[in-house]
Amino acid sequence: MFQRTKLASLLLVSGLVSAGPLHAASGSFTFVTGDVNVRKPSGQSVRVSKGTEVNAGDAIVTGSGGMAQLTMVDQARISLRPNTQFQIERYGDRPDSNEGAVLSLLRGTLRTFTGLIAATNRDKFVMKTRVATVGIRGSGNILYACDTADKDCDPDLAPITNGATGGITVNHTIEGSHAVSFGDFSGPGANPQQGGAQTLITGPGQTVLVTGGGTVRYIPTPRFIADTAINPTGAAKAAGVGGSGQGSAGDSRTFGPSDGLGQGNKTQGNNTPVGNNGLGFTFTDASGNLAGGDPLALQDIVIAGGTTLTGQARSSDVVHEGNNVRGYAAYAGLQSGLAPSISGGTAVDRQTFSEGGLTIDVGRWDNASLGFFGPGTGGTVPGSVHWIVAGSGFPAYISDVLTGTASYTSVVHTAPTNQSSTQGTLSSATLDVNFTNRTLNAALGITMPAAGTNAGGTWQLAASNVPFAFNTFFASTSDRLRITNATGASSQTNGNIYGSFEGSFVGAGLNGAITGYNFSDQTSTNPNNYNTVTGVVGFQGPGQNTAAQYRDGIVSDPAGVLAGSLERNYATTNRPEEVVVDLQGRVTAFTAPYASFGGHQAYSIGTATVSQFGIDLDTGLVWGRWSGGVAIVNAGGQQRPIDLSGGSLHYIFSGQQNGPVSLPLTGTATYDVIGSTSPTDQSGHTGTLGSATLAANFTNRTVNTNVNVSIAGQTIAGTANDVPIYREQYFSAFRGTLIPGLNAPQQLNITCSPVCINPTGSIDGFFAGRNAQGAGILYNLNNVSGTVAFRRAGT
Repeated sequence: MFQRTKLASLLLVSGLVSAGPLHAASGSFTFVTGDVNVRKPSGQSVRVSKGTEVNAGDAIVTGSGGMAQLTMVDQARISLRPNTQFQIERYGDRPDSNEGAVLSLLRGTLRTFTGLIAATNRDKFVMKTRVATVGIRGSGNILYACDTADKDCDPDLAPITNGATGGITVNHTIEGSHAVSFGDFSGPGANPQQGGAQTLITGPGQTVLVTGGGTVRYIPTPRFIADTAINPTGAAKAAGVGGSGQGSAGDSRTFGPSDGLGQGNKTQGNNTPVGNNGLGFTFTDASGNLAGGDPLALQDIVIAGGTTLTGQARSSDVVHEGNNVRGYAAYAGLQSGLAPSISGGTAVDRQTFSEGGLTIDVGRWDNASLGFFGPGTGGTVPGSVHWIVAGSGFPAYISDVLTGTASYTSVVHTAPTNQSSTQGTLSSATLDVNFTNRTLNAALGITMPAAGTNAGGTWQLAASNVPFAFNTFFASTSDRLRITNATGASSQTNGNIYGSFEGSFVGAGLNGAITGYNFSDQTSTNPNNYNTVTGVVGFQGPGQNTAAQYRDGIVSDPAGVLAGSLERNYATTNRPEEVVVDLQGRVTAFTAPYASFGGHQAYSIGTATVSQFGIDLDTGLVWGRWSGGVAIVNAGGQQRPIDLSGGSLHYIFSGQQNGPVSLPLTGTATYDVIGSTSPTDQSGHTGTLGSATLAANFTNRTVNTNVNVSIAGQTIAGTANDVPIYREQYFSAFRGTLIPGLNAPQQLNITCSPVCINPTGSIDGFFAGRNAQGAGILYNLNNVSGTVAFRRAGT
């Protein structure tokens, strides 16, 4: 309970969650499917859609195929299942309300995860049925109510109730604990444990039965709760996990499979709350680390010397000589295996800028050597090797979802040098960012004085509409960088001028940027006047909104435009409105990378259909595949068709989030499959997902995962162990060389029966939810693709 209280308070104080609507409403619908209506206290009945508001006194009714999720003003979530009648008797209209809440379940099933009101006023937050009152002592439960007179009670209750008549209530605790009592003790100031009431205290996995006759006792978790979790609408189930039957929103699981399975058979009378959430370790909330920035304290580093290289490393993996950077071992989550190292030379031009929480260090080494795999792996760089370091941009995804524009001003830089280490002047440097378009413009003015037989020169570097993703950017003269010298010669028309410019946004809220540049000008008829110029620049800008909302996702590459890549998957981070989901949970549009056109091209379903889909209300995960017809991508100013007549485009997206994932600090946890798409290849075959697993080692920040599929007479298995988690949210395993010429780890082992020769592929994934309650993966195993959605066991 303490951890959840602390989490709710921290999220609101730090601004990482919304404090609720600006006008006085208790909550609103964030998901609706099927027949769902609200009856107002006036008697008016309103058909519900996404965004419909609710207030105290409203009654909500779901039909046989109706489901809904409410997000209340204090970020509490209430999921209503089919055939449910539910009333909000009392609820505040602001997150710090002292009014408390009373929720009444007349019949059916609901699931709740409470918010700040319950965290700070738990004695005033109660749920009740006709025969029971549930006091909130911590966060998550499944509540079921029926009446034997209506003959609507689940048959699985018959052997448990022993012929009891009248009202029946079942409460299953998912997280925290609950006080379950016979009778209605929900009045102002009432205490469910007073007046001789029968009360039991539950912990995670425990289930309590209350009957109209006054029976209050622990019971084994009824099977129907697990069945409802797997198939909440009661529709026919697909064949097997990811079977070939067409999926629907009704086929998705909405509770974790461990809710009441195995851990629910507690002995009667055990009223000690279990404090480990079913994970096998004491849960320690890490979200408090997020308020001060990146909990990993990663450093972004740009090295410019003969080329430019942007990388990341933990502070402890950055090698210094005095106050000067010598190199670093790349952050394990990158899986690059790089260890850039600057050897020899003389350290000069060391400077630091520090203001407003942003610190940028720069310097250079004259006449040094540069290697990419440790000392001694490279050669001497003519001139200087420049370096610049700052705290990594946080959150990692934030540049992809911000809107608006911002101008960044140069605050620190090294003097540009040429191949002879002649020092020049950076006469100007600007960085203008259009977050809405996810592009930036950069302009640098550089002058080199005459020295020896070299006449020096002046250059203007202009990079226009440079795309950025995951807080990084890159431009070269082969795409968006134009370099012009004093004679008017331009890299656009003269191949003897060439170079690159790259860098990253840094700091919490992206209040800075670090960049490096390297270019050569060989347009002179006198080789003595050739120049190769290098330098680094640090910028300061306005801090951005770290609570910007987003949806992580991965989509497959059915068009084969990544034919030269092992991945065949595109990772993407969307603004919430860019993922278009209809009322049934089918995704019909999103943005994602496409070929070489940048990270956010607009995909639309076109004439294709959503042949399979699923949604999990509790994690917010949605998944599915498009097939048949032609999907459309707007890329490079043109509509580019994706022919799906013989293949499928698979997708999986997280729910809407407004803060980074905060993984548990220690321990291990397993994840259960809650939905999937059927695997497909590029030859028109559809197969079956036999099994999929995901296990996280939060202490080591790694995952183990396995996928087994059958398709076109072949069985293919992909297994990856000890896969690093990148930036606390993402993971990727692959087989083969991801970066040409770089011996990167090959964690994914692919086996086939019958045998397949030199298989390649990847499994890419992300965690979803504030504390990683969900996860999604998209696999490509020897050109067979599919998605799997997971929920952490016990949540």
